[in-house]
Amino acid sequence: MKKENRYIHFLIFFWTISIVQAQVTENPFVIEFSGTKISLQQPFTVSIKVTGFEQVPLISFPDNIKNFQKRESSRSSLTNQVGGKTIITYTISQNYYPIKTGVFNIGPLEILVNKQIMRSEETSVTVVQNTDTDSEEEVEKTAEISAELERESSQGVFLAVSVDKRRVYVQQGFNLRLSLLVSENNVAELDFYEVEKQLEKVLKLLKPANCWEENFGIQEIPAIPIVIKGKRFTEYRIYQASFFPLNNQSITIPSVSWIMKMITISMDGQEQAVLKTYASKPLNIDVLSLPVHPLRNQVIVGDFRLEEKISTTQLKTGNSYRYEFKIVGEGNIQSVREPTFTDMALFDVYPPDIENNIVRQRNSIAGAKTFRYQVIPKQSGNFMMDNLVFWVYFNPKKQTYDTLRSTLSLSIVGETVQNTQLVTSDAESVYTGIEQWDSLKPVVDYQTIIRNIANILIVIMLIVMIFMFRK
Repeated sequence: MKKENRYIHFLIFFWTISIVQAQVTENPFVIEFSGTKISLQQPFTVSIKVTGFEQVPLISFPDNIKNFQKRESSRSSLTNQVGGKTIITYTISQNYYPIKTGVFNIGPLEILVNKQIMRSEETSVTVVQNTDTDSEEEVEKTAEISAELERESSQGVFLAVSVDKRRVYVQQGFNLRLSLLVSENNVAELDFYEVEKQLEKVLKLLKPANCWEENFGIQEIPAIPIVIKGKRFTEYRIYQASFFPLNNQSITIPSVSWIMKMITISMDGQEQAVLKTYASKPLNIDVLSLPVHPLRNQVIVGDFRLEEKISTTQLKTGNSYRYEFKIVGEGNIQSVREPTFTDMALFDVYPPDIENNIVRQRNSIAGAKTFRYQVIPKQSGNFMMDNLVFWVYFNPKKQTYDTLRSTLSLSIVGETVQNTQLVTSDAESVYTGIEQWDSLKPVVDYQTIIRNIANILIVIMLIVMIFMFRK
C-alpha cells in the first residue's frame, strides 16, 4: 500500500511540474472572430495570430461552416524592432460569407497550424438583410473586374492572369492574380492537379524581374463567386501578389499554362479522368519615370497620411520625451524611410523603435509604419514643427510630390543645454533609468530559469520512476 501511495505521489508531482512548464511556455497562437453582426454581403472572419515565427506557418481553415461559404483570405504582418530585437506577429484571416439570414452558433472550430490542431471558442453570428451601403460595395466589386476577365468571359472555363493597372510609376504597386474561372453553366467536373509542382514552374515565368514582391500568401485556393458581363463564374484564385517596379523598364507578363484534371463519363457510364491544359493571354505594363526631384530615387509612391503624437507639448530642456511619427496609407509600407529632422540644434533625436504593420487584402497593400523616437529639447521657446519634421512621397493620384508635415506646436522652457543625456520625464519610457544600468551585470531571465528547472525535474522524475518500477 505504501508503495502504491509513493507511485501516486510521484504521479501528482510529475503532473504539477508539467503544469508549471505549460504556464511558463507562452502560447504563440491566438484565434479571433470579427463580423459577428453582419449582412448577407458581409463576411464573418476567422483570424489566427501567430507570434515568434520567422516565416508564415502553414494554416488550414475549416472548409465548411454550416450556413456559411468559405471564400477569400487575407494576411497581415506586424514587425516590431525594439532595442535591436525584432518580433513578428502574423495575422492570417479567412472570410466566410452567409447564405441566409438568422442567428447562428459557430464553433468550436478546428484550425490546422503546422499540422497542429487549434480549437477556437464558440461564438454567435447574427446575419441580417443587405443594406444600401452593401449594394454599393457590391457594385464596386463588380467594377473591379479586369479587362482580361471580360475578354475571356465567353468561355465556360478559362485561365486568366489579370492586373489592376496597365500603367504605373516606378515604385507604384500593381496587383497581379492568377485565376481559373469556371462558369456556373459548365457541366464538366474539374479537379486540381499537382498544384505545388505546377505553381513553382508557373511563378518562374509569372513574377516580373526588377520588382519588389508582396505575396498575399494563398495557402488554400478559395472559390470566389463573381459576375462578369452578367454571367456568374466561380474564381479559383491560385496566386496573388502586388509588385512594385524598381526601375522604368516595361513589364511583360507571358502566357502561362495550367493543367486540370477533367472527370468525364464514358458511353458505358464509367468515370474517366483526362488532363486538360488551359493557357492565359500575355499582357504588358508600362512603367513611367517619376518627375525630376532631388529625392526621386528615395521616395515611396502611394497615398498616405500622418498620425503623430508626443507625450506632452509642454517641454523642458534637458528632459527626454517620446515622439511618434506614424505613416498610414496604401503603398510599399516595408520600404518607407524615416522622416527628416531639419534642426538638430533644437533637439537631440535618438534612433527610433520601428513598427511595420502590413495588410494584404482585396487588391492592395496597405498599413502603417511607426517611428517612435526619444527626443531631448536643447533650446527654449515656442516652435511650430511643420518645417522641422516632415516626410516626402509621390502621390500618383495627384501626379505630384507631396509632403507629410508635423502639425505640433511645442512650448519649451528651461536654459539652453549643449550636452544631453537620456533622462526621461515620461515614466512609461523604455529608457527610464538607463543611465543607472550596469552593462557588465548579467540580466537575469527568470522565465528561462524556471523553464530549465522544470525540464530538469521532469527528467529526474522519469529516471526515479523507471528505477522504482523496475524494483
